[in-house]
Amino acid sequence: MFLKFASNIILTAAFCLLAFGVQAQIHNTKVAGKIDVEANSDLIKITASAYNKTSISESLKYVLSVIKTDPETGNRSKNDQSGRLVLGAGQKQNLSQTTISANETARIIILLLIYNIDNEIIGKDRVIINGNDADMELAAKTKEQVYVSPDAQYVKADGVELRGIILEETKTRPGREFYRMYTDSYQYYNIDGEQVVLIKETLSIANNTKIEITIGSVKILEFIVRPQNDFLKQLAEIAIKRTNKYFNDLRSGKYTVTQY
Repeated sequence: MFLKFASNIILTAAFCLLAFGVQAQIHNTKVAGKIDVEANSDLIKITASAYNKTSISESLKYVLSVIKTDPETGNRSKNDQSGRLVLGAGQKQNLSQTTISANETARIIILLLIYNIDNEIIGKDRVIINGNDADMELAAKTKEQVYVSPDAQYVKADGVELRGIILEETKTRPGREFYRMYTDSYQYYNIDGEQVVLIKETLSIANNTKIEITIGSVKILEFIVRPQNDFLKQLAEIAIKRTNKYFNDLRSGKYTVTQY
């Protein structure tokens, strides 16, 4: 079982190097994201790191996602680890670590996204474990055939869609409760959007806080936070309706996707 799993890692690492090659040239020019996978007899250790290639310090945010898809049911689960840091010039730093079972049979996408202070993706990496036939078929193509657009979060690009990602920047308990309500509804309605959703809570007037919901570069909702559960539930429902409408409009061509 371990040898088979190790072979899967080698095959999918080769896929990542091929399909991600052009992508890396665009996104990893200033800050490079890297996922290292270390296998032993029982566990797979995953370490995400960032390397600042520039001569100045960079204020960064990262999200490391482990996305599992059951091969029989197609059900998907996602676990995120995120954080912020200031990375000095020429500095490399480990960002996050996690482990998975070496006996895992699900298709697993390990995805690292690194954002700058303007919330733009500037570094990324990904590894696929137990890749499906489509992954292997794509890996067999030439570099010219798998040329990807500058921003893979909006298109299928290299065969791995960055879909269904929700980032949280909340500060208070009501803010975190709203985030939970929103994500529960997002998953319940299976929205699985093509762009990253950011739920950000900031200070407002008279020591209150406000929540802004942004998809891509479009703000779809903003409101002053109130701790009442009914209020948060109502706003979560409004936010989900606007989210669903945004993605429907995006697919119909109403919004133009900005590529960096």
